[in-house]
Amino acid sequence: MIRKILLFFYLFFLVINVFSQRIKNINWVKDSTKIVLHYDLVSFFKGSTFNVEIFCSTDAGATYNIPLKNVIGDVGNDIKLGRNKAIVWDVFKDIGGIAGQVSFEVAAEKNPRKRNYFISYNGSLEAPFGVQIGMLGGLSPYIGFRANSDFNTKYTYVYDPNILIIDYPYKKIYFIYGDKVKKPRYSLTAGVTAQVFNNAFVYLGAGYGKSLLLWEVNEYNYSDDGLVDKKWAINNSWSIKGLELEGGLIFPIKDFIITAGGTLNSFRRPTLTFGVGFKFN
Repeated sequence: MIRKILLFFYLFFLVINVFSQRIKNINWVKDSTKIVLHYDLVSFFKGSTFNVEIFCSTDAGATYNIPLKNVIGDVGNDIKLGRNKAIVWDVFKDIGGIAGQVSFEVAAEKNPRKRNYFISYNGSLEAPFGVQIGMLGGLSPYIGFRANSDFNTKYTYVYDPNILIIDYPYKKIYFIYGDKVKKPRYSLTAGVTAQVFNNAFVYLGAGYGKSLLLWEVNEYNYSDDGLVDKKWAINNSWSIKGLELEGGLIFPIKDFIITAGGTLNSFRRPTLTFGVGFKFN
């Protein structure tokens, strides 16, 4: 179980590394005494700002040892993601001129991201009692719990289609299945949130969950047919326990949030989840 969860998070962070911010499509043209440079600043994650610097090379990119200082445009602090960013460099205010095999390097360092805490109700039709607590901003952690009112129901017997119930004391008492059925459900998960859309965050997590099917078992005495006790038998062909995966979207609306997502328990039984909550500093 722990290995599956660790593998899940390893693959997730591997994807994050692949889609981290990148500088693309750097090109430039000479305009009188100035150089106009364009570039794309792209990232899988939205909402961040960057400190952008630019350097010049005159040896075909072997060294970028000329920092550009007299520049205007999409350079400096608080530069947002986007395509076709433009920088204008006044060459002769920095150096006497440039010659050789000229190329440029754009460096972008992400600024520290402001984070908000959030708490949200988060449940489903089969597990209506739930909560998520975490942070929004950059790549941030969260934890979640979801359950129904029967989540802690204990069972005594195991249903078997061939002999009805395993390990039942047939010589002492007999049983009749009752009309009641319970489906205990709970999950405990942890994961990360990240802003991959302009107006929404994604959450992705893993943990442990169970979804059981229990049948009521009424026990009777052979001697007087009197009711002795009521217990529960688990139907293992329907019940599942193990790795719980979940994911979804968080939509912030001022100080409130709305969540929508889904879960998988042991890669089976997909379930929709929903929630409402609020965020705060």
